[in-house]
Amino acid sequence: MRITKPVWDSEFRCLASACPDTCCALWEIPVDEDSAARLRAMDGALGARLREALVQVDGEWQFARKDGRCVMLNAENLCDLYAQCGEGSLCRTCHLHPRFVEQYGGRREVMAGLSCPAWIESYLRRTEPVAFVTEETDEPICDYTDIDAALFFRLLKARETAIAIAQTRALSIRERLEQLLALGEELGGAEGECRQQRVLPTYLSKLRSLEILMPQWRAALHPSTPVGAVSPLYLEKVLVYDLFRFFLKGVYDGRVLPWIKLTVFHALVLCAIAGGKSECEQAELIRLYSKEIEHNAENLASLHRAFLRRSGRYSADGLRKAIEEVL
Repeated sequence: MRITKPVWDSEFRCLASACPDTCCALWEIPVDEDSAARLRAMDGALGARLREALVQVDGEWQFARKDGRCVMLNAENLCDLYAQCGEGSLCRTCHLHPRFVEQYGGRREVMAGLSCPAWIESYLRRTEPVAFVTEETDEPICDYTDIDAALFFRLLKARETAIAIAQTRALSIRERLEQLLALGEELGGAEGECRQQRVLPTYLSKLRSLEILMPQWRAALHPSTPVGAVSPLYLEKVLVYDLFRFFLKGVYDGRVLPWIKLTVFHALVLCAIAGGKSECEQAELIRLYSKEIEHNAENLASLHRAFLRRSGRYSADGLRKAIEEVL
């Protein structure tokens, strides 16, 4: 197995009870079948509590929630299962979070999500470009994915180009976004025209139409100040993060341009809602976007469907018009 991750991954440390947020609230926490069977078979008071905590929804196991919080989460924002039995007792979801994992045949890609307060602080503020390391392990390949190997390696090379563009600091953010769209069209074909003059309000309206978890995010989508400057370093880091996380998903249907458009969209939305705010406020809005969009499969799928369109506001031409509005 080949595992690729940021060189800084080993420095990640969970804030535990000191975290200003928690992984164990608002989201559903799916539990894999093997873990559910193991946890339900535990003895004693903890086993009885786990059998009550584990519920089936639409045929899948998950931890029940009370007031939006996992029932295993105590008042100190610590997991009672972890506290009593250690990390090895956790289900796959809880063991991996806040990292996302993507598997492409014998390759696995891992990175902590920007929804995590512990990760986003160190990730955004590092001034050096993001670098990745690939390690060879003895782990057997258990999960096979049916992908076109030739397409995968072509996209892998193209992603290297995209990340290089995102981190070319001799270029402005506007120039980087335009070059990313050009690369996407080179890979996916030119798209139709956008005849609408105002595009950005449609993007914010689209986000307001999705499921919203946090009132802070709802408020952010109604910006009260004009579009302003966002830290170029933060935008660069967001571009690299999105490219690493989403670009290779194009291998499943041969369409990488929608994922590049989603990456550009993310940067433009941040300029619309975070421009002119302090760097701390900007970082928090980046974190909220991650929590509200990336970690909600339905929200992400809705945006992806929008960017499958090849004309109008969600086309590459529409995004170029939005770039003009923002930058």
